[in-house]
Amino acid sequence: MGTMTDRAETGFAATIEESTTLGPILVATDGTSSAEAAMRAASLLSRHTGADVVVLAVVETLPLVAADYGMMIPPIDTDRARRQALTQRVQTQVTAIGSAAAAWKIAVLDGDPPAVIARMARDVHARVIVVGLGHHELLDRLFGGETALHSLRLARTPVLAVPPDFQHLPSRVVIATDFSMASVRAARTAMGLFDTLRIAYLVHVAPRMELQPDAFAAWMSLFGEGLGPAFERMKAELALPATVTVETISRTGKPSKEILEFARSAQADLVVTGSRGVGLVDRILVGSTATGLVRGAQCAVLAVPALANERRLAWSPSSERVPIPQAEWGPQLDAFTKRNVGRIAALEVDDPEMGAQAQEHDYPFLGVTWDHNDRRVDVMLGDFKGVRRHLTRGIAGVTAIDMLQDEKGRDWVLRIAHGRGQTILQFTR
Repeated sequence: MGTMTDRAETGFAATIEESTTLGPILVATDGTSSAEAAMRAASLLSRHTGADVVVLAVVETLPLVAADYGMMIPPIDTDRARRQALTQRVQTQVTAIGSAAAAWKIAVLDGDPPAVIARMARDVHARVIVVGLGHHELLDRLFGGETALHSLRLARTPVLAVPPDFQHLPSRVVIATDFSMASVRAARTAMGLFDTLRIAYLVHVAPRMELQPDAFAAWMSLFGEGLGPAFERMKAELALPATVTVETISRTGKPSKEILEFARSAQADLVVTGSRGVGLVDRILVGSTATGLVRGAQCAVLAVPALANERRLAWSPSSERVPIPQAEWGPQLDAFTKRNVGRIAALEVDDPEMGAQAQEHDYPFLGVTWDHNDRRVDVMLGDFKGVRRHLTRGIAGVTAIDMLQDEKGRDWVLRIAHGRGQTILQFTR
């Protein structure tokens, strides 16, 4: 058991060529009982995967204290004493694991906890960050308030959050999927970490649409037609071993609520979700499905961040590019709207000077129109009820419009070329 302080990169930094899948397990602890489940999980994972373990504790900088005539700086001796006390607690905690933890390395660092965790995970090429969910106390200490959450946006490492009663590696997993590459990668990550999985539930939750009856019926018909093939394509992508039984589940409603309810009814001991934002914690804890999963789960949750190129469907269907003649832009876009209203979409602007810029994702598609007077295409995304989330993008200087459809004629991509760039509307389900 080795101990280090102050610098995360000293002693055990991985080489740049080393694959993250071969990196160590990074377990975050504050040396209290709140982190005991995380320590157990790290020990079990290490035994099953053969991975090294790095234990990280962070001495958070004390705030300056306002006095009557200025600012009072905490004494240096105070920080030194806190670091020594934390180091002792963590060493005692690691020793309690037994001989299996003899080779574990301990890092006690100073700084802002979320930033330090993200940097350490990156520096050692960690395969997973393990934290405890004990009444959310450890999670709160490690990730802090909303401001601190954003400091972890650069972290690209899967996070395993385990409840206080975590005693064994999972065998029943619920995999939340939107049929994107992000959800496929999340499932593959879980299978790579846990060789104990025996039952996998692929769960897709469609949003509950507030539509007029005709529009709702049309949307449900389209949704139902594509759901079965989508599950089959995802199962083919995963290529799970014969030892794993796979079941597919579809529900309608709020994703986090429906997934958690199903996980409880199925007695699952792991929920897996991919995240598709610019950063890990922004998607795990701020305004996303994974937020509800982490905060409401009674079992372990594995959240796997997406790569930049994973904002696409989980398959490459046999597809046909359908160019739209300019004289038909108006009626063809109206028909496109009727066929696809309510589907979940992502909008991306591809500019040769700025590169691809994601505008929005996971928004219901409301419509697209051609204004022949202003010579402009308007793309509208947002909620069907209320005005909480709405986005309208006006595109001028349009030079070409085409669609990408699968072998059944279902729309998946609408491309609008303008100037030297293009705007791409892509349906994720």
